[in-house]
Amino acid sequence: MGDNKFNAIKNALARDIPGYLQKAEYLGWRPVAEEKHFESAYFAYFSRELGCKTFLCMRRMADGNVYKPYAIIDEHTFQAGIEELRK
Repeated sequence: MGDNKFNAIKNALARDIPGYLQKAEYLGWRPVAEEKHFESAYFAYFSRELGCKTFLCMRRMADGNVYKPYAIIDEHTFQAGIEELRK
């Protein structure tokens, strides 16, 4: 799939994160990379198929129970770190 198509889908999804999560599948979480993202406790991942397979990365903030959207990524990027995913 072309980058332009994925970027268009990603930009549309970013406008409605609650709507994305309502129909998304929870995939698990990954620990924070060593020496990075000190403000984050971990990253949680959700997936939806909307014209292409997309993955929403939400970060749990280290200072409380707040989750914040971090990125919408493609399958290739998600699969690059799949061995670290925990349920």
